[in-house]
Amino acid sequence: MNSISVAPSTPKKTSFWLGGAIWLAGWVAIYALDKHLDVNNLAMFLVLASALATVCLPWRVSVLLTIIFVLVFDWFFIPPRGTFTVDLHQHALMLLVVLVVNLIVVSLMALLRAQSERALRHASEADILRQWSDLLLESSQPHEHLQELQELLAQLSGRDVTLLVLKDALPATDDLQAAKLLCDAGIEQRHALWFCTRNNQPLGRGTGRYEMFLDVYLPLRARGHALGAALITHFAVHEFSTRVHLQAICDQFGNALERYNLHQQDIKAREEAQSQLVRNNLLAAISHDYRTPLATIMGAASSLNEQTEKLDAAQQQQLVRRIYDEAERLNTMTHNILQLARLDADNQLACDWQSAEEIVGELMRRWRGRQLGHRLHIQLDNDLPLLWCDAVLIGQLLENLVDNALKYSPDNSPVRIYAAVSLQSELKYFSISVSDKGQGIDALWRDKIFEPFQRGPVVTERGAIADGGKLILGAGVGLALCRAIARAHGGDIKIHCPTSGGSIFELCLPLRELPVEPHKNSRDFP
Repeated sequence: MNSISVAPSTPKKTSFWLGGAIWLAGWVAIYALDKHLDVNNLAMFLVLASALATVCLPWRVSVLLTIIFVLVFDWFFIPPRGTFTVDLHQHALMLLVVLVVNLIVVSLMALLRAQSERALRHASEADILRQWSDLLLESSQPHEHLQELQELLAQLSGRDVTLLVLKDALPATDDLQAAKLLCDAGIEQRHALWFCTRNNQPLGRGTGRYEMFLDVYLPLRARGHALGAALITHFAVHEFSTRVHLQAICDQFGNALERYNLHQQDIKAREEAQSQLVRNNLLAAISHDYRTPLATIMGAASSLNEQTEKLDAAQQQQLVRRIYDEAERLNTMTHNILQLARLDADNQLACDWQSAEEIVGELMRRWRGRQLGHRLHIQLDNDLPLLWCDAVLIGQLLENLVDNALKYSPDNSPVRIYAAVSLQSELKYFSISVSDKGQGIDALWRDKIFEPFQRGPVVTERGAIADGGKLILGAGVGLALCRAIARAHGGDIKIHCPTSGGSIFELCLPLRELPVEPHKNSRDFP
């Protein structure tokens, strides 16, 4: 596999050939020196060849060759040659010592080689576990590495591997819809995979449970439970350390799944807590904003009801006007909240090609009806393009901006509305700004005031509430709705506070090319 490197095993053919070559060289030396050395010295070459060949050959093969070659040495080089007759006084002890020494050397060399191979295997397994652990720690989605887990287990075991991994919690009954099955398995094998997962215990020969199985089932263990299981087919004959190594790999994956599930649960809990906090803040803010106009309406209505005879016509008219104004304020706040909820829910806009002059003109007519039109100073550039927008929402956005500008600036101070086409990052935008003559908003609060039900310090006394020596702008959703409307149209709204004083709220909307069709006189929708 690509992510985890597994060291290949040393080919056995090379070792057999090298061991055979050592024995051949030893016999060539014995034959060549037969006429120059006595039998005792020639036997030393036999011991040397046996010791060197043992490094390359398996233990059983080395023992068998040692016994055979001692007999061959007796036949060809111990007098009388050509027979197995041995002079007990001269050569019997020597042959016995050679045989025993060769067997001891073979056993010791086989033991050392087995320890060396075991150490190399353990080092390789530790390196594989380290690489696998690093891969899982770096990944934010453990499920993405299911294929890699299957390939790693298959490569280390040399067998086919099937994985069953739970998607969420363990179901009450075996249900493949609640798990992911990587590679097909028979009905009995699937039942065994579920059984292994539910009991969090390995199954199969060598595990102490269901020894009659030819397959081995390893759970993907986490803390106290399993999140799946791995099936290794026809893995009945294997070393214990190999199964332990495979189980360690499965456990690492199970722990990674557990960490991921806990992280997701933590995120969900935080989101639920945040949602609950938002709901609580929403209710508190709505209650706070509705309390003042409701108290004013109740007070004025109570005065009209209980003191009608004591009030003249002008006073009664004033109380009625106050009730109407506060009811209009409640209606505006309710409409803003509903619009903000609608935009958050579906973000659906009823867009059409609209004239900026008509939108601003309609706004001017409404404010003139409230006898505040004399404070509005409007400046529009010539030849403003048509806007692809929801005219009702854009009108509501501008009305909220103008309402804030009139409310939180000195009496009789002008509020300026300026519309033009601007160029930003080589793209054309329609820009309309609303500026007042107030004393601005603190820089730390220029982003927070666009969040629902946030309060920010201002320095105007009109419409503000004192709090610890600072003046606090009443909480609401007006500016939050403005930003939501702007962003729903692909634009944005920003605030600038010049050093000369006042605040400037600027709406920027991207411009679209007006479609032109030669055979139609009317403007067409895109």
